[in-house]
Amino acid sequence: MNTTMIATESQRKYAQLPRGFRWFSEHCVLRQIDEADAARIWQAATHPAFVHCWTTRLPRSHGDVVDFVRRSQSDWLRGIGYTMAVVRKQTQDFVGWIELRAHAGERGAWLLDWFVHPRYLADEVARDVLAAAADLMFLALHTERLYANCPPKHALFEQLLDDAGFSELIPAGSLDHTTGQPRLHSLFSLTRSDWSAAASKAEPMPALSRSFSSTWTAGTLNHELALI
Repeated sequence: MNTTMIATESQRKYAQLPRGFRWFSEHCVLRQIDEADAARIWQAATHPAFVHCWTTRLPRSHGDVVDFVRRSQSDWLRGIGYTMAVVRKQTQDFVGWIELRAHAGERGAWLLDWFVHPRYLADEVARDVLAAAADLMFLALHTERLYANCPPKHALFEQLLDDAGFSELIPAGSLDHTTGQPRLHSLFSLTRSDWSAAASKAEPMPALSRSFSSTWTAGTLNHELALI
């Protein structure tokens, strides 16, 4: 089945993303991670800048990455986490990946971890990754807030978060109330109301179309929902 639907706030919301889910933006495609991505992720993880661009546990071997992919696929089926590869829409180049995990202590909240390969950070596709992830979560799921970690003193990543509408909630170095230790990363936040306000300022949404081949344009982004 290959179905493309118009993306608006009135479209159907999913309790859980189905297998084979893909989200298209102007410059990139977010798709469910698969076994073939393990080699691409490991190659990215061996880049010297990776340790300064990632906010969770660092893989120590290709085997760690294979296990990570398998756990991610299991979490997807359970609806507790969605890990998606990010590829350039026009060329299918591997740009990076995002991890979305349900927040255990806050209903409707998700934690976003993300990696954009340094070779793409100056590219327009980098600015598209976070915006596409936010649109996906607020349009396709019953998400009320997104949290995103950011490596400390990473001005470019902070700018990408700011461009996507996120605002800093807790700076790096602040005491974590759960561990009592200084936070290694800054925590940014984007609420549904802030996302919706920014989207409405960009351009009014057209009426819902009956055609499954239609798209919604907001600002410079075209969003399509495809189940393949």
